[in-house]
Amino acid sequence: MLARLFSPRGAAAALLLALAGTAATATTSATTSSTTATTPSTASSPILKSTATAEAPTPGTAVERASTGSVSRIDEAEALRLGQAAIGRTVPDLILLDREGRPVRLASFRGKPLLVSFIYTGCFQVCPTQTRALHEAVNGLERMLGPHQFNVVSIGFNQPFDDPGAMRSFARQHLIDAENWEFLSPPRDAVKTLTEAFGFSYVATPAGFDHVLGVSVVDAEGRIHAQVYGDRLRADQLGRPLRELLLNAPWPAATSSTAASTLAAVVERVRILCTVYDPDTGEYRYDWKLIFEIIGGLLFFGSVAIYLLLEWLDQRRERRLMRAMGAVACRASSASGSVA
Repeated sequence: MLARLFSPRGAAAALLLALAGTAATATTSATTSSTTATTPSTASSPILKSTATAEAPTPGTAVERASTGSVSRIDEAEALRLGQAAIGRTVPDLILLDREGRPVRLASFRGKPLLVSFIYTGCFQVCPTQTRALHEAVNGLERMLGPHQFNVVSIGFNQPFDDPGAMRSFARQHLIDAENWEFLSPPRDAVKTLTEAFGFSYVATPAGFDHVLGVSVVDAEGRIHAQVYGDRLRADQLGRPLRELLLNAPWPAATSSTAASTLAAVVERVRILCTVYDPDTGEYRYDWKLIFEIIGGLLFFGSVAIYLLLEWLDQRRERRLMRAMGAVACRASSASGSVA
C-alpha cells in the first residue's frame, strides 16, 4: 500500500484561493509513513500538496483540468500508472547544468546505479523533508555499500527558477556536499521531456505544486529499474533495488588483465550479500549469522573436497602399486621361463 502524503494548506494558500474566487473547501490529511512500490495499488497515492508559491512550468499529463473557478489537480491513479509505465525505459541523454553552471550529460552517470529525485527549491516544507530523509538514507547505504557503488541526482523541475544558484543554495542549506550527489538544472524546454521520461507528474496550484513524492532507481545501463514512493524514505527501501542491481550486475570480462578486478567484484558482492538492514539504527550492518553460516558451509564443503581428494590420491597410489607389482611379477615369470 502506498502512503497518502498530503501536507496541510497554509493561510497564504487559503488567501490565494479566496482571491481567485474559488468556493472549494480544502480538505487535507497527513501521514508520515512511506512505502516502496514497484507495482503500487491505486487505492492510495504518494501525491504531495505543497504550500509554497511558485511560477508554473507546463503541467504533466496526469493533470485533471479544472472547471472555471476551481483548481487543477493530479489524477492520482494515472500518476501512479505513468510512474510504473516508466520502468524499463531508457533515460534520455539530456544536458543539464550542475551547481556551478557546468554542463553535465545524464549519460555520464551510466556505469553505476543512480537515484533520481525531482524537487523545486521554492518548496519550504515537504521537498526539504524529503531531501533530508533521502540524505539520511543515502548515508545509511554508503556506510555499508560505499559511496563508490552508486550516484544520486536531485533535479529542479521549476525552471527557470531552479537555476544552478538556487540548487547550490538548496544543497548548502541541507549540508549536502557528497562527491556522488549532484544537484542539476535542466533547460526549461527540456523539463517536459525529462519528467515524462521518468513518469514524474506534477501540476501548479495557487499554493505551489502538487507532485509525486519518491525516487527513481536507474540501473547502470541508464534504464529505470524501480520507483520508490514516499516523503520519508529509509535506507532499506532504497537498499532493496540497489542491492538487486549490484548483485545482478554483469561480471567483468575474464581476461588476465582483469583477474584482480574480477576477484575484487566477487569479494564486493559477497560483502553486500552479507549485509542486512537494522531498523534500530536506520543503517545496513553485517549479518553475522549469515556470515557464520557461509563460513560453516565453506568449511564443510572444503572438508568434503579435501577428503575426496585424499581418497582419490590413495586409490591412485594403490592402482600404481598394483600395476608395479604386476609388472615385477611378469618380469620374474619371464626370467624363470628363460632359465628353464
